[in-house]
Amino acid sequence: MLDNKKPFKTWNQQLTILRKRGLEVPSNSKRSLEKIGYYTLINGYKNLFLARDSSGNIIKPEKFIDGSTFDEILALYEFDKKLRSILYDALLEYESNLAAEIAYRFSEKFPQENSYLAIYNFDSTDVSSVVRTISALSNTIKQKTSVKKYQQNAIKHYVNSHGHVPLWVLVNFLTFGELNYFYRICQKEIQVQIANDFTQNLRREYRKQYMTSVTPDMINTINHMVNHFRNAVAHNEITYSKQLSKAPTMRLIKKLLSLDSWRISSQSGIFELIICLKIVLPKKDYTTLSKNIIDLLKKYESKFRSVSFEGILKDMNFPSNYSDFL
Repeated sequence: MLDNKKPFKTWNQQLTILRKRGLEVPSNSKRSLEKIGYYTLINGYKNLFLARDSSGNIIKPEKFIDGSTFDEILALYEFDKKLRSILYDALLEYESNLAAEIAYRFSEKFPQENSYLAIYNFDSTDVSSVVRTISALSNTIKQKTSVKKYQQNAIKHYVNSHGHVPLWVLVNFLTFGELNYFYRICQKEIQVQIANDFTQNLRREYRKQYMTSVTPDMINTINHMVNHFRNAVAHNEITYSKQLSKAPTMRLIKKLLSLDSWRISSQSGIFELIICLKIVLPKKDYTTLSKNIIDLLKKYESKFRSVSFEGILKDMNFPSNYSDFL
């Protein structure tokens, strides 16, 4: 048998390892490991508290910075958990809005039954994506109609009662990734119409005549970002420090929202996500999102002593004057 390079260790042994590496560990820490697990809590959130060399690289073997505590790691874990909860509500709201927009505008142009299964109703420049998306839609219908008799759902009902499934029913069973691809392969006219709808909603709800309009490229950028963070939130991944490549349309989004003093980062993070959501969420939902985020930051800013809370804000791409933008 092969040697186990990561042998089992008891909770007490795990806490002993942390103490030997310089982490202050109170006696009640064992309960947190029992509920959360060493890998999720420590391996997931320790990096901010590890000592580094002059080049910023983590020192090997690992050693915690002076004064760092188990409770601080736990606080960062709890902060990230609450952040995911706040984002989840906002991302679901946009998912619902986008699904309704796609269903309405696509069905308006192609009112025939099963029009979303016809390849010629989509953008012809990316046939492989069109075929893949149509296949996914067809599989969703097949799966939902193949369930057992006592398992009812709207797709099964429409197939049995009407012989087809309207798009405004089907979109409720699609993942955000599938909605994202659906929008990307829509004909340009439909993409523009949906973008224009978001422009009009933005101007109406904020009672402001924004000088530029929402474009399909902006929607694609927002969708890419939302899909990235939506997956992280749904799978309880570390979220506060998650980054992805900055899209060129971020400068256009900055211009649209008149955020002249906002310095765009080379990578997009939580801050960019929240800014982008202002464009596509109803005002009341965005106001709730921004308030909840600000409240969360204020609640946790005093819980870290060995590290600066500004470092956490930096990982989220938040400027020090973040409330001026939100």
